[in-house]
Amino acid sequence: MQLNGKKLAIGVATSVLIILLGVAGVLYHVLHKSIPDYSASYELGGLHAKTQIFYDTYAAAHILAENQHDLFFAQGYAQARDRLWQMDLQRRAAEGKLAEIFGDFALDYDKHMRTIGIKRMADTLWQSNALSEESRFVLQAFSEGVNAYLKQVQDGDVNLALEFDALGYTPEPWQPEDCLAIIRMMGWELNIAWHIDVALAELTEKLGYQKALQVYPESPKDARLVIPTEYLPKELLANSTNPDDKSPRFGKEASDLLASLTTFKNADRAYRAWAGTLGSHIGSNAWAVTRSKSATGGAILANDPHLGFTTPSRWHEVQLLCPAAGIDGAGCSLPGVPAIVLGRNANLAWGITNMMLDDCDFFISSDSLEGGYEEIVEMIQVKNSDPVPFIVRLSKFGTVLAKPMVESLLKTNLANLAEKDIVMKWTGYEKSDELGAFLGILKAADWNEFRAALCTFALPGQNFVYADRNGNIGYQSAGLLPIRDDRQGYSLRDAANTAQHWKGYAKFDELPRVYNPPSDMLVTANNKIVDDRYKYYISSLWEPDSRADRISELLLAKEKLSAEDFQHIQVDVVSPQARNLMPYLMNALQSDTAQAHRRAIEYLKNWPFDFSKSSIGATIFSQFFVRLMHNTFADEMGEPLFMSYVSLVNAPTRVLQQLLADSSFVEVQQDSVMTTVVKYNAWFDDIATPEMETRDDIIRKSFAEAIQILRSHLGHNEAAWRWDAIHTLSVQHVFGQAGQQEKDQFVAKAFNFATAQTAGTSTTINNGEFYFSKLNYDKNALLNAAHAVGASSRRVIDLNNQAEFLSVLPGGNSGEMMSSHYHDQFPLWLEGKLRTFVTEPKVFVQQKFDLTELNPKQ
Repeated sequence: MQLNGKKLAIGVATSVLIILLGVAGVLYHVLHKSIPDYSASYELGGLHAKTQIFYDTYAAAHILAENQHDLFFAQGYAQARDRLWQMDLQRRAAEGKLAEIFGDFALDYDKHMRTIGIKRMADTLWQSNALSEESRFVLQAFSEGVNAYLKQVQDGDVNLALEFDALGYTPEPWQPEDCLAIIRMMGWELNIAWHIDVALAELTEKLGYQKALQVYPESPKDARLVIPTEYLPKELLANSTNPDDKSPRFGKEASDLLASLTTFKNADRAYRAWAGTLGSHIGSNAWAVTRSKSATGGAILANDPHLGFTTPSRWHEVQLLCPAAGIDGAGCSLPGVPAIVLGRNANLAWGITNMMLDDCDFFISSDSLEGGYEEIVEMIQVKNSDPVPFIVRLSKFGTVLAKPMVESLLKTNLANLAEKDIVMKWTGYEKSDELGAFLGILKAADWNEFRAALCTFALPGQNFVYADRNGNIGYQSAGLLPIRDDRQGYSLRDAANTAQHWKGYAKFDELPRVYNPPSDMLVTANNKIVDDRYKYYISSLWEPDSRADRISELLLAKEKLSAEDFQHIQVDVVSPQARNLMPYLMNALQSDTAQAHRRAIEYLKNWPFDFSKSSIGATIFSQFFVRLMHNTFADEMGEPLFMSYVSLVNAPTRVLQQLLADSSFVEVQQDSVMTTVVKYNAWFDDIATPEMETRDDIIRKSFAEAIQILRSHLGHNEAAWRWDAIHTLSVQHVFGQAGQQEKDQFVAKAFNFATAQTAGTSTTINNGEFYFSKLNYDKNALLNAAHAVGASSRRVIDLNNQAEFLSVLPGGNSGEMMSSHYHDQFPLWLEGKLRTFVTEPKVFVQQKFDLTELNPKQ
């Protein structure tokens, strides 16, 4: 896939340069022609009444409409003028139509997305009765607004973005189904629990089931919970706690089928790498305090969703105001979709984090077992090439992994295997109305109405944190939670065994919730929601407790907190995970007398476990940690399987902590004397040597290698080993994934943000995840801690202040690379600052916001 990515970079660079060089005399016009004029007046067909769009100093759209149709019509129009290229790219990705504009390089991506079937599901959903009448009405109005902008393009009143010129095409009219596809696409992006299922299957094939289970992440008994059991309604507790069924399901049969599953996973990771959505800490932070713990007298809520960095920004800021419809909301919308996903209304505020819900399983099935699959032949259009036919097979469970993925399997000529398939069952194949949920939230007046709105929300499973004007706070899980009798989701399932089938879904009132907890605070950071006494299995792929622990520490450190305190907490970079691991490292180094290690050890002794830009301890610890991962796992897994295993950062991060703590005292005979010794986990032994290495041996080896690497690459002066020397952020556009040629670098510089030095790591509140799977694990390679996942927005809402709240994007509201609003919020984001988002209409006039007036066409 990397070579194909270079083909894209080269092709785009050539197209862009031709455009620019061919019109050198009017270069300014070419680069600026599609930037919207926010002080303008237009007559648009389909609009019912005069509608105003005020634009603040950061180009957030504040829409004032007389009726609900025009409100969402104007939102569609506003999104299209700022983000049409991004919207079209997202719908093409979801629908498997990238090759139509990029050529054959994207063909594998299209095949993968058509196998998943997001467009099929969106089309089915639109044709069903699952959507409320209001949802259908809003989707139609939004689509009309997008198409009103496209009509202006057609009439020559406005211009398309440079990306359309570079690729030589005009976008098709917008349809309601496109919005539904983008919603489902977000659901797939946040559906990552299944990756560890594949890793476990791969490990089982090589190491055996019991050995593989040893490196499956388990939550410690003292794990920090979103809802302590004593706060959980008693009806949500199981009558008895049944342990997870960890017995192996399949032997050689599953092993031979693994090729198709691995290929599917690799195709998914290839697309995510190209789209910038590869991270495993794709979660978020959200917390709230009641008025009793607030210094302002009102409840306060903070939220920062963590996603892969891309430009244009992942969110489009907007305010929707229509008194006639009872709507007064503001926050972040998802480009290509109406309403608001994160924000506030006139009565309450909400934030969301990924529930980490295990909403996908793989079944071993067959055509004969199911009485025949449904086959669909789809034609994939490829730029400058003939259409490519692609066969998709559908099972009663979901989608069958495409036949090309199991060709190597069929060559075995084993009849029993040739008849078998891997079938994916995903909650995304169920009909649901997520838009209806967000429309309901926009109008909700209190906790009960807020919860009622969430009843139709299915995916991606999310933690909703709530705060209202009366000082109350609450938490509600929302999403389709499969009922699994065996209370686990990591083994392949036998379609022929009904005991292994899902038994429907938990009812909404059975999902975890809490209102006004006695602690006066709520914290969710993708950590475990409830303990195992809860009646259903939710997931095993929780994030490490580190972020939740640190948020809780800081909230408990003061009796009352302000909005300013919340801002500081959002950018905190102390890692409890590093703090918990350091005793193992320092204990193992007690006898280390190497001169080259002396100053590094002193830095670690005085290190406050922070990942600030200037931290030297952070660099030493991180280089050591990746060497420890490799030295612990790679000898037994082998390099390819090791790279697959570490692709989900939170799994090895949690498991390594489990293994370090796994020791016991045993009696052994030494020279006829019984002696008590410490027995460490066998994973620390290097199977390539005749000796039996202990945990501390591997720790010392990893530390020595880390210091040698840092001295070789950063010099012998430890003061130069700052974290920001290796931890940097490059926010990239799809066109900016440059190759090595000069023209590629030119285009990358034009579309991408300038590389910035950043703080944080994957286990700090200020998420600074870097990809373990993209590292060079050669023992002489310097850690390339390229910041890949982090806060896609930050928001602090004081419910005592109805006129404004605080927020920031790691970019800007405009998708136009030459616009002053392309990345005007990025400097604020880097500095950990928030900007004021005004919601009072009279202030729009006082502060002389730009105004776009939309009038019905006469």
